[in-house]
Amino acid sequence: MGTWAEPRNSRPVNPGPARTRGWPVGAIAGPRTARYPRGFPSPGSLVRTIAAASALLALTACAQFIPTEKQVEVPALAGQDVRLTILHTSDIHSRLLPYQFDPSFTDNGLGLADGATDYGGISRMAAVIKRERAEAGRSLHLDSGDCFQGAIIFNEFQGEAEVRTLSATGLDAAVIANHEFDAGAHNLYAQMSSHAGYDLLAANYDFESSEEPWSNELERISLPSKLYELDGLRVGVIGLANLSSLNSISDEDNSMGITVIPAEQAIRQEAWILKAQGADLIVAVSHMGLDDDIEHARDIPELDLIIGGHHHVAIDPPLVVTNEETGKRIPVVHSGAFAKFVGRLDVVVRVSEDGGEILSHSYELFPISSSTVSQGDSEIEDILEEYVDVLDQTYRLDQVIGVATEKLTRYGSLGGDSMLGNFTAEAMRSYPGVETEIAVTNTLGIRSDIGANLEEGETWDITLDDLFNSMPFDNTVTTMFLSGREVQELLDYVSERSSERGCNSQAQVSGIRFTMNCRDKLAEEIFINGVPLNLDGTYELATNNYIAHGGSGFSMLERNTTQFDTGISIRDVVRAAITDQYYLPDPDNNVAVEDGRIQPVF
Repeated sequence: MGTWAEPRNSRPVNPGPARTRGWPVGAIAGPRTARYPRGFPSPGSLVRTIAAASALLALTACAQFIPTEKQVEVPALAGQDVRLTILHTSDIHSRLLPYQFDPSFTDNGLGLADGATDYGGISRMAAVIKRERAEAGRSLHLDSGDCFQGAIIFNEFQGEAEVRTLSATGLDAAVIANHEFDAGAHNLYAQMSSHAGYDLLAANYDFESSEEPWSNELERISLPSKLYELDGLRVGVIGLANLSSLNSISDEDNSMGITVIPAEQAIRQEAWILKAQGADLIVAVSHMGLDDDIEHARDIPELDLIIGGHHHVAIDPPLVVTNEETGKRIPVVHSGAFAKFVGRLDVVVRVSEDGGEILSHSYELFPISSSTVSQGDSEIEDILEEYVDVLDQTYRLDQVIGVATEKLTRYGSLGGDSMLGNFTAEAMRSYPGVETEIAVTNTLGIRSDIGANLEEGETWDITLDDLFNSMPFDNTVTTMFLSGREVQELLDYVSERSSERGCNSQAQVSGIRFTMNCRDKLAEEIFINGVPLNLDGTYELATNNYIAHGGSGFSMLERNTTQFDTGISIRDVVRAAITDQYYLPDPDNNVAVEDGRIQPVF
């Protein structure tokens, strides 16, 4: 059998699948509607006319119709133990430029020490990745998605800089994640088709089921899986795209019209195809989150390794999960977020005629900061210079818009309301022209603290860059009327969602005070502007358009028919509040301090 993969990074964007999505289904047929090479019968017609016992023969006989790459001589590795290196990045969130940051206790424990001038940056990441690949033999660089959204460079250039710089690092493949759609599905296609030098993977999305005009475009440039030929070692990589956050995507069809394929079915189908192509290892690159990754490692026997993201955690050493059917020990790797780390996983693989087996693994997590990486990659810096020049001319990112007298945190110290959460919610509901009774916004819409390195007794000049880093999303204020019962349902959902995340509140509020009972997943003792909630009453709410449209599972808001999108940017609302307040926190109105309006109960 010839190789299915050209030499690593020898191409611009993948012009189309080396084989068609969903082919062949054989004995594990699924619902996916596939595109097939001209003149080639669909799997449905084959399955109807060919007995199941001859499926493998059908695969062999029909292989001539599939476009193949250049035939190359590869070494025979059967009976040998060989090393594979995987460089891993994830959830970069547009942190292409170094930024100021206050490392957490966990970050410190992973080597991201206090005292650096700044942290992150794709140039530093590339320097580490290229250095480690130069010292390795067989290697892949895999990314677990969410390279878009999180800094002003994305707001201005819509992902072009992210795709170009990741291509220049030598990235082999990335899974599609939820924030890749933040500027629209067509934008993802446009950026990838114009600038990408790596494969885009998603086995559990069927774009062709959508009637949207971009569906064929994304179907054409994305692959469910890819086989990489690494000096004789064949590594099959399957993409597992995110389900929980993509426009309220769930196990059923969703607002984008994408058909979701159950992960187990997608993995088994693609593993069957990759094994038929000669894969020695099956690797899942995932943006489904740590819990799902552990479940898949435990339950799906075809997997050898999972490289994951989405929850922004770094785990060193990786988790090792025993598969309940095979007894194999499956490493589950997560390497952090916001360009703070690069992970390197080395595995020793024993190759046999029947495939490969991971005998051992080792892992190293490289922290990315001015203290740990002395020099960035010159190729990446040349690319970034183009974008930085435009940003400097378009925005004065260093302009001071306010002054903080202490660090403003996005998370509450006790898991409830937070300084920036309270300030944002108060600003939303009190903005001229909005002026509602209550406000609710999602906690994860606030992405970073302000005043990261502020020492006691000092002040911090809040710049426009600080604001964009903390409020990167282009969300707008949406108002609607809720009944008292809908307010109860909304806060019950906040309690339930928070209970699954360590009882850390997943929403921030204004005009509301309640007990968030994570034990029973209920909101209790709810007060609206000091008065107990009236279930038969009516309340006007200000929220953001993301959760108003059902984002992050807020379906009780999505179905509300009184919605009005004001078009007012939440970032502009917060900027106006900062400028008006100027010195924060304000001791007179306490809007930028924790005041216990959300009381978690474990």
